[in-house]
Amino acid sequence: MSLVRKLKNIIEPTYKVIYHWCITLFYYLPIRKGKIVFIQGVGGGYRCNLKYIAQEIIRQGLPYDLVWLVQFMDTDIPAPIRKVKYNRIRAVYELATAHVFVNNSKSLYPVRKKQGQNFIYVPHGQPGCKCAEADANLPETWIKNSKQHSALTDIFVSMGTYHTQVLKDTFWVPAHAEIWETGFPRNDQYYHDTATHRSQLRQQLHIPEDTRIVLYAPTFRDNNTVEAYNLDLHRVLDTLQTKTGDKWMAFITLHPNFIWFKKPPYKFDERVWDMSQYEDIHELLLAVDVVISDYSSVSLDFANMRRPVFLYASDVDEYNKMRGLKPMYFQMPFPLCKTIDELESAIMSFDSTKYQQRLDTFSLIYGSVEDGHSAERFVKRLNNIVTQ
Repeated sequence: MSLVRKLKNIIEPTYKVIYHWCITLFYYLPIRKGKIVFIQGVGGGYRCNLKYIAQEIIRQGLPYDLVWLVQFMDTDIPAPIRKVKYNRIRAVYELATAHVFVNNSKSLYPVRKKQGQNFIYVPHGQPGCKCAEADANLPETWIKNSKQHSALTDIFVSMGTYHTQVLKDTFWVPAHAEIWETGFPRNDQYYHDTATHRSQLRQQLHIPEDTRIVLYAPTFRDNNTVEAYNLDLHRVLDTLQTKTGDKWMAFITLHPNFIWFKKPPYKFDERVWDMSQYEDIHELLLAVDVVISDYSSVSLDFANMRRPVFLYASDVDEYNKMRGLKPMYFQMPFPLCKTIDELESAIMSFDSTKYQQRLDTFSLIYGSVEDGHSAERFVKRLNNIVTQ
């Protein structure tokens, strides 16, 4: 055993003891008015709704102290946001003195909440697909932690009327909490000059101008299977080319939960690219022409641009038993395909006019408030908290 490893084995247990002491001791420190701490997952990167909330705060020039907790200090976070390493004593200090704490995961964090602090939960997924929290078949430990997280939360963010009802029914929203129907800030970009952003992004990715992109973005399975991902993407590309007469290539983005356990079950080449490590999938959507997903809410995010979505769910019956699917899933305006043959047929018979009509009908049921100004609505209400 190396000297470095020996020292680490000695220091780490002591550090953990001090770390937990600090959670208690720092509780007595005063709150720093205007300090906002963001946690993406458990110290993830600069993405999802939290990224676009921070961008709007910066755009408005508001005098907040912005802190982003990260697992890795080489994570690219723009100024003036301060990076602090997650699960370190410094992070405990930042959380203990935060005025507002914004997170998008149901994880429990190293902080004792005190009077004057505001905890805001911005879900990372839309509610139209798979069951979650009280509706889902989840381990008891997860349910226990989720209930504790909800009990501490002051504000839940919703993207519309249906989402609000789901939060009330299944997320253990406490009596003291508010639900803000602001919409998801990450989807604002789909309403503002997408052609320019799309062109810039495609140039950065070195995508030929005459090539269109289909994104395959499946979610994870609780049993970590790879069998449900048996999509022949080269056949999909050939079908799209036959349908449109254009050149096509495919992006694949696999859920982080899948990547942790399995290697991608695909052979990547010049036509099929692995984009799983791309930091912000919602930015990546700007460059995409068609999305194929299964139970991921990325399909609903992408539909804000009114571009085609297809659902490929070969294990839909098994998944419904294992995790649970909401009735709304089967009302979504996207073709649901259980086999590659069904997907090929759905692509070849796709009618854009009828698809646009289905989007309009679904919008009335789903009740989304998203219109390109979700971040503005959120920050306006956030400012009322900070300045009161």
